[in-house]
Amino acid sequence: MEEYDYQITWSAPEHEHREHSADWYWAVGIISVSLAVAFIIVNNMLLSVIILLGMGTLLFHAKHPPKILDYKLSKKGVSAGDRLYPWETLESFWVLEGKDDLRFHRDPKILLTSKKTFMPHIVIPLTNFVIDEVHQSLSHMLHEEPQAEPLPERLMRKIGF
Repeated sequence: MEEYDYQITWSAPEHEHREHSADWYWAVGIISVSLAVAFIIVNNMLLSVIILLGMGTLLFHAKHPPKILDYKLSKKGVSAGDRLYPWETLESFWVLEGKDDLRFHRDPKILLTSKKTFMPHIVIPLTNFVIDEVHQSLSHMLHEEPQAEPLPERLMRKIGF
């Protein structure tokens, strides 16, 4: 592991961004307020407040475009912006290549399985220019294991975030 020396860098948005129509914001707002009112009726004020705060945060997040981060693979580990994931904390990887579908476009991604309990899956966006280099470098450092995109990622993409 130590003798393989390299450094691959690329820039990509921290997440996929979609533009939303005013109707989409109205629909999310109506659903959120309806759920909050339903929980007020059943005397669960705390859950009502949590739903409103959560949806407000998600709507704010959906409105703003993602930051462009610098990603790097080096002998120390995988870096995403200021965050470093050392090789010792990672178990396996899988590279999801981008897909153009009639319904949506999916950018290529690296799926990393971590040894950490509270963050078992790490998703790192890729660009088409570095897919082969990244795959080759990762295969020297980690075990390649077929993985699916984590459920929260797929769910958020389905509902438009």
